[in-house]
Amino acid sequence: MILKKEALEQLSKELSLPFTGAEQDWDIEMADSQRINDFLEFYHRRDVSTDNKVAVMSLVLASYEDFLNENDLQTDESWDAINLILESEKAIFIDLINYWSLSNEFEEENIFRITPLIRSIKCN
Repeated sequence: MILKKEALEQLSKELSLPFTGAEQDWDIEMADSQRINDFLEFYHRRDVSTDNKVAVMSLVLASYEDFLNENDLQTDESWDAINLILESEKAIFIDLINYWSLSNEFEEENIFRITPLIRSIKCN
């Protein structure tokens, strides 16, 4: 999935992210496990384009993966809000869902911590 540079520049500015333009994996590099709720609030309170929705959700998912790893958790209450967005706009986020679900990987040590959660969306 390719995120559009224009969207990344705009979102980085609006979200006060340390964007330089040299990022190869913007969502991974800008992820911040402490700002998941900020990112979700931004998603809900802005009338954002589809490209921006995908970029913000990319950032949310990368941040949530970091959060789960940092806190050694399987889920928390933020997942409910993330899941609701992904389920309600599944067509927009299908590439993200496919990426994080790692559907061809079956070894638990080779998947993301968020993968089982994403797989539950993919199955619905």
